Amino acid sequence: MEQETRRSHREIKKPFWKSWKFWLLIVAIIILAKGAISCTNYLFSEPPAPSTKIYKLNSDKSVKAMLKHYEPDLKVTEVGGVYADPKSKTVLVTVKEGSDWDDKAAVQAMHTDIASVWKAFKKSKGTDFSNISVMVKYPTEDAGGNTHNTKEMTADIQGNRLKDLNAKNFDDDNVPAFATKYWQRNDLPTVK
Repeated sequence: MEQETRRSHREIKKPFWKSWKFWLLIVAIIILAKGAISCTNYLFSEPPAPSTKIYKLNSDKSVKAMLKHYEPDLKVTEVGGVYADPKSKTVLVTVKEGSDWDDKAAVQAMHTDIASVWKAFKKSKGTDFSNISVMVKYPTEDAGGNTHNTKEMTADIQGNRLKDLNAKNFDDDNVPAFATKYWQRNDLPTVK
């Protein structure tokens, strides 16, 4: 009789919640559920709003930082301005362009650089300038084979004119027509 009353450990079943397999399954379900929820939240969340950081634009350093923020590929070499008087607040931005272009492509690249500067000022709400001048320097070679970065193009725009600029749909080829003052070196082609 003793043998009948005693059951071996194998024959005695523990309740299922005391099994390590049960708890492992619960942990796995919780991890999968959290992953599914975070994945769903990511997929159906709205994309982050584009950066609308507003710079004070009261120094050469702040203008250069703004340009780097909005147009990181633009090669700005110098920024100089007068910021004290709000009525005559002006800035000159000098941009350097590469030399691996033919003349027509170089002019188009310079127009793109100028338009990029204008768009950056527009995005940063920098329309309180009385004048924004952009000068593009381009490497040229003289008769002796020496390379110089010379002024090839300038474009000035008044702040109130910048308010009319549509930053998303502006065609870079319209830079000469949209600028308040525009100059390019005589031997460069006119791009339309």
